[in-house]
Amino acid sequence: MAAMRPGRAVVLCLIAVVLVQAGFFAGAPPDSGGNRFVLNRGARIPSVTSGTRTVAVQDGERNAPGWIVQDLSPVLRTGWEALSFQPSGLTPPDVQVAVGPAHVVEAVNVALGVYSKEGVQLVTSALSTVFATGSDFLSDPRIQYDGLSGRWFVAAGDFTTGQVLVAASMSSDPTIGWSIYRVPSSATSECLDQPILGVGTLNVIVSVNVYSDCFSSTYTFYGAQFWVMNKTDLVNGVLSPSVWPSPRYAADFSIHPVRMEGRSLIQNMVATLWDASTDTSSALQLFEVSGSPPGAVVVSETDRAIASAALPPPSTQLGTVYTLDTADFRISDAVWSRGLLWLGFNEVCPGLPSTACIRLIEVETTARTIRQDFRVSSTLRHYFYPALALDGAGNLAVLAGYASGSEYPGLVATGRLTGDPIGVLQPPVVVKAGLGVDQSWCDTNTSQCRYGDYFGSSNDPSDPTLVWFAGEFGRGSALGWGTYISAVRMKAMLTLNYSVDSGPLPAIGPMLHFVRNGTPDSVAIGAEPVTFLADPGTAWRIDSSFTTPSREARYVSRASDAPNLAGVANRSASTSFVYQVQYPLAIDVGTGGSVAYATNSTTHTVAAGTKDVVYVFAGRTVNLTAIPTSVFWAFTGWTGDLAGGAASNAIAVDQPRSIVARFALNWALITAISTVIVIPAVTATVFLVRRKRRARPPPFPPIQQSPPVPPSSPPEGPPPLT
Repeated sequence: MAAMRPGRAVVLCLIAVVLVQAGFFAGAPPDSGGNRFVLNRGARIPSVTSGTRTVAVQDGERNAPGWIVQDLSPVLRTGWEALSFQPSGLTPPDVQVAVGPAHVVEAVNVALGVYSKEGVQLVTSALSTVFATGSDFLSDPRIQYDGLSGRWFVAAGDFTTGQVLVAASMSSDPTIGWSIYRVPSSATSECLDQPILGVGTLNVIVSVNVYSDCFSSTYTFYGAQFWVMNKTDLVNGVLSPSVWPSPRYAADFSIHPVRMEGRSLIQNMVATLWDASTDTSSALQLFEVSGSPPGAVVVSETDRAIASAALPPPSTQLGTVYTLDTADFRISDAVWSRGLLWLGFNEVCPGLPSTACIRLIEVETTARTIRQDFRVSSTLRHYFYPALALDGAGNLAVLAGYASGSEYPGLVATGRLTGDPIGVLQPPVVVKAGLGVDQSWCDTNTSQCRYGDYFGSSNDPSDPTLVWFAGEFGRGSALGWGTYISAVRMKAMLTLNYSVDSGPLPAIGPMLHFVRNGTPDSVAIGAEPVTFLADPGTAWRIDSSFTTPSREARYVSRASDAPNLAGVANRSASTSFVYQVQYPLAIDVGTGGSVAYATNSTTHTVAAGTKDVVYVFAGRTVNLTAIPTSVFWAFTGWTGDLAGGAASNAIAVDQPRSIVARFALNWALITAISTVIVIPAVTATVFLVRRKRRARPPPFPPIQQSPPVPPSSPPEGPPPLT
């Protein structure tokens, strides 16, 4: 139903209720009254104001002029136009979405649409059919899928009976059937406005704002109230489930049960404490619900000071003088996971009194402290109705509506990774651009059109990297409101570029090695900043050095850049690297010697008969020393890019260089050594000859020869002649 505010003028307009359920516009009830009893309220403990900052979003222009954006996060995976205004529906749509293992369910005023995850519409049911309420006036739907129980839960206000309707699905298939419940169990004459649903580990909580009447211009605000319902009873279809009703919180407004993503024995609720005298809020109320009926239920509250929030102005839109109602600063959405709670609401942008912006706050729930608190604003656009989702890694994704005097009402998504700096968001990505003005229901006195009142979000139990959103967009005055369902993934945005300290850039730069969509990938970075999307939590690195394909140069990163060349993608990064140029010096050493060289604070030796290539920082000098292998070899000189015969020499490497060290046999030394060796040998020979002449040895005795032995038979031969 319409969003009522305490302490503001009321405008009620019910259009053709008898004929159709056309939407009605309600302003604010008078100052709060009624029962002021508060249970376990606890002390209002102020904390240091949380350093609220404003994040100026540049409307998609993520980088400075001249920068190139290759990829953006969040990444849009799928999306489709979903339920839209029907003559039997209400305005505004109050869009909600929930996602199960195989289905996507959207809830609007006043219907449920069941889709496949590919966008195929399976079933559309009126809320009156789901709840079997006949002609009762229903509004303000909420829906969640509970992964712990595998059940869907739907809530809506029955303004005919003064009750809240709660439905629990009979299986994980939302088309099978529902168990229906009402709180309170008996009809009332009161107006239980804008019910909010929260599903936790033990309980299902529904919260409302209580008024004396929904259809009268004279009414009283009684406060906020909620009911704690045993979730197991609802899942099992128990006819009379255990329910604990809270007392009226007369001084509070719109206590918002948090969507709990994970197991917790404590269920959280949040609210902005409304100062009705100034229409501002300077405190965030943190509620904790423990226990489950029929056992004891305990509610505790702690308040934390925040920078003052004031009512947002209406948003302009292209093509009409009619503006869009951006509601107030009650909580639009809240989600909890692993000890961290995110919430968002609308407010006026400080310093921009004619601009609506959104406020995002993160709370550490164990210590009940505010971790970060910032606004998202633009000088060119209005932002409103934030919906929040956390993926399986705890990364935040945000959907928001936008419009301006030059834009039709549309939807954008943004977000941040767990490791991103405090108060930093990724650039907004347009999810659905508006197609026309939205004038579904407008007040001619104020020139305001109803819009919102809230958008929906959900994680995906089958894919922890995926989150889903649903929101309203403009379709044109004759068509009424439209809704759009989208799925997005958060990515680490690595915006990288490099330069060189001298000389031209190479054709191919250093390689980034990272994981994209579950697959390792490598891609060259360039001189212009380009954004690459890495899977959150995965490792990435950039080459610390690289060589051109022709090997005419090598590039080495500076030592100061080394810590930034690798990391884990739990945060986005924008970094520029400087590489130092090195040119090759080819040293070819012939047989007979080696070359020792010193450069880049290192020394090395190139062995005889080998060739080596050393890369030298541009302009550096290399000291060279030619060393013969032994005294039988002599250095004969340098050729190539170095000339001269001195064994010690130097060369400046300001481009690719190549030198040859030549050696030859030292024939002079070899000849001299040979002469020294030959003369003693000749002398020794002459001396031996002389000794033989002087002392001739005695003659040897004669050799005695044996007589020949005659043959025993004549030798073989030809037969005798006859």
